[in-house]
Amino acid sequence: MASIPTHFGQTCTQELPCDVVAASELSRGAREFFAQAGFTATESDAWELALAEAANNAVKHCRPDARHLAIRVDLLVTPEWTEARVTDHTPGFTMPEKAELPPPDSESGRGLFLIQNLTDEAHYLRGRGENCLVLRKQRSPTQEPPALPPPSATDELREAQRTLDLMTEELASSYESLSAIFRFCAELQGSVVSDEFIHRWLDQLLTLTESDWLVLRLCDRSPQQLRLVATSAQAGRCEVVCREIAATAADSIEAQAASQRRDVWFDASSPLAPKDPLRQLGEPGCGFARPLCVNDTLLGVLSIGRRDGGRAFNAGEVSVVQTFGDFFGLQIRSTQMQEEQFRSRLNLRDLEIAANLQRTLLPEQLPSVPCLTLAGFYRSAREIGGDYYEALPTADGNVLLVMADVMGKGLPAALFAFMFRSLVRARPELASRPGEFLAWLNEHLFPELDRAEMFLTAQLAYFDCQRGEIRVAGAGHLPMLVARSTSEVQEIAAGGPPLGIFAAASFPEERFLWTGGRALMFTDGLIEARNPGGELLGLDTVRAALAEAARGDESCDTIRHRLARLLQEFEQGTPPADDTAFVVITRTSAN
Repeated sequence: MASIPTHFGQTCTQELPCDVVAASELSRGAREFFAQAGFTATESDAWELALAEAANNAVKHCRPDARHLAIRVDLLVTPEWTEARVTDHTPGFTMPEKAELPPPDSESGRGLFLIQNLTDEAHYLRGRGENCLVLRKQRSPTQEPPALPPPSATDELREAQRTLDLMTEELASSYESLSAIFRFCAELQGSVVSDEFIHRWLDQLLTLTESDWLVLRLCDRSPQQLRLVATSAQAGRCEVVCREIAATAADSIEAQAASQRRDVWFDASSPLAPKDPLRQLGEPGCGFARPLCVNDTLLGVLSIGRRDGGRAFNAGEVSVVQTFGDFFGLQIRSTQMQEEQFRSRLNLRDLEIAANLQRTLLPEQLPSVPCLTLAGFYRSAREIGGDYYEALPTADGNVLLVMADVMGKGLPAALFAFMFRSLVRARPELASRPGEFLAWLNEHLFPELDRAEMFLTAQLAYFDCQRGEIRVAGAGHLPMLVARSTSEVQEIAAGGPPLGIFAAASFPEERFLWTGGRALMFTDGLIEARNPGGELLGLDTVRAALAEAARGDESCDTIRHRLARLLQEFEQGTPPADDTAFVVITRTSAN
């Protein structure tokens, strides 16, 4: 940020992209500008923080359609006052007369409070398409320090010696700290964060900072709970400290550090709350709690303290604690990600096995039957699903068509579909009595379905080619649609309850003669398909498509493609919410 002198003062203007990185660079550039203008460190700190909050708010609340527009910042400095203008493209807000400090556990709301308290005037001018935040603050008059008597040669020598001693001590301490940090980082490479590793390096941290106690908590099981992982010897003997604490506890600085995502300090002037677990470690003393975060993900809290409240932590000691804490957080997050990847690979392998199982459920090709032509369609909402269909020729030259839909999706649904398939194939002699067949299937599936709190719907249709008769029985399933050549569509809704609801249930049969036309057996995924507007495809749409196909004397394959295309065009890319299966049946001849 380059300043421009004018007869009014010094000014600078900068336009920055609408992102948080640019906002951060702005605050640093503004600090350089204020330093050039002769600001004190305190003045620069206040303006840097106020501008950072203003710029971050402009980025955070920018309208989606205006993110390509730049955020403009204008600064003007005179010997008497300073003014900043931040032009944003947000929907705007009403500036409160006096912003209140939000609760400690609040994730937002502190920006306006800080801005108003760091400046003398804060006005928000709302406009059409853009707004302007105007901040003003009077400058503090500079005072010349009182003149000191010239030092003697002895005083200068003594002061130089004292400075040299302090520098030597500081250098030795820094070298020891840096050496420990390098060793710590080297051991972190490729290692697992074990309990032994954590305790050894926390002991090193206590020694480097000359602290009396240390507590490390992690929230690996729940972001709302902080679980004790490691402590120093004294803290480990305290029962209260060893308990798990809530991350929202108001009487714990560890919880405050977790919720506010910043270091929280305590000393004689800001003591620990009476019920704070850390207070049980003895005298209040001094120290702080540091949140361990990676990409705004809270991993835990590292707290450290001294019993002697008069011996505060210096900047170097604080930096060492922060560095160790940050590296601990990175390694803990890395370990978590490795575990997540491992579990993901296991889940992927399970899905591959289940998908192979799913493929064995469905026939590669429906069998050829003298009096029928068949065409099937299947689509899973996930990698695997619970819809199943099959055509089983019988010894007398007829065929049993099976359609089933297990409640739910994924591996459990596929396993129950596999059980259902195995049972259907175990009793081919029951094919001509579909109602009795469903009762037998319910009897054998009920214990497992009831235990898993699941159920399945099914429809069995036996085609007697010699008589031209269809016998249909259903278990909570959708009706079969039968379209005559006259375009009349009949619903065959015979059915009892779904399998797995009652231990003993009966299933009535519907019988009718079918001399020709088109028939359709399907699961609810067909009629419950949704478009981007949330509308259902519906049974009437499917009935109309089948009637049109019957009028045109379309083949099974043509009807299958018609319904598949109907699904695709209706959904318009909307992911399917349920598995979909259907079988198209055409009567080809009668004996």
